[in-house]
Amino acid sequence: MRNPFRVGFRKRPNVCATLTRGFTLTELIFVMVLIGFLSTMGITGISAAIERTRETICKNNLRNMIIAAHAYASENDGDMPPAYEQSFDDSTTTTWESFLWGYDMRSGNGNRTQQCPSFKGAANWAGDRYTGYNYNASYIGGVRYVYQGKTYTELSVPSANLGDIKTPSACAVFGDGQYAGGANKFMRSPYPGDLDADAGLATAGTQGFRHHHRSTNVAFADGSVRAHRDRHTKTAARGAPAKNCGFLSEDNFLYDLE
Repeated sequence: MRNPFRVGFRKRPNVCATLTRGFTLTELIFVMVLIGFLSTMGITGISAAIERTRETICKNNLRNMIIAAHAYASENDGDMPPAYEQSFDDSTTTTWESFLWGYDMRSGNGNRTQQCPSFKGAANWAGDRYTGYNYNASYIGGVRYVYQGKTYTELSVPSANLGDIKTPSACAVFGDGQYAGGANKFMRSPYPGDLDADAGLATAGTQGFRHHHRSTNVAFADGSVRAHRDRHTKTAARGAPAKNCGFLSEDNFLYDLE
């Protein structure tokens, strides 16, 4: 029978035995490395997300350009906009953006649609406010000369007609322009095109492979806009394309009217 008057006493714990064990040097190093790795992954992920957003904006810009080019063609019997127009009357040059949007680049006015958000280089054209894109001047955009307010046909080179493009889905019209000196407005094929004066123009008319996974964005004649990763560097011109720059195809396949 249990004694009701017996008082039980708990044994005091061994204080030394209950002390918490600290981290070892190896464990601390492991934790620090893990935190650093997770931080790096987070920064990398954020950077990739930002670039994907820029790439989307760039594609939308190019989509607006090809829509505007089609609208121009519909009002000009299918003829695409000139790459540029030179006036003998006042010695001025008007480039293709003005034919798309109806503004004067010489006045300093620009359209933000002309700015690729991933391009940070120089415009290389007086009066440009936004830059980063080029227009196929080897096969699509011709040259118009004006004298006394009228087209001087003796020197002018007409632009391509939409009806002459046999495979619109494989004919580049606009893209991410870039070369060693910035962003040239005029896209060139690796070998002289029908509208090129000589092969030396090619290395200044390359594309910039500056987007996610080193891709470049291209607007094609059928109205589609696609990322393109295959960068080609062979050309008939002297020298080689600048770093991360190049052509869309090994030959003129993605530039010509065939």
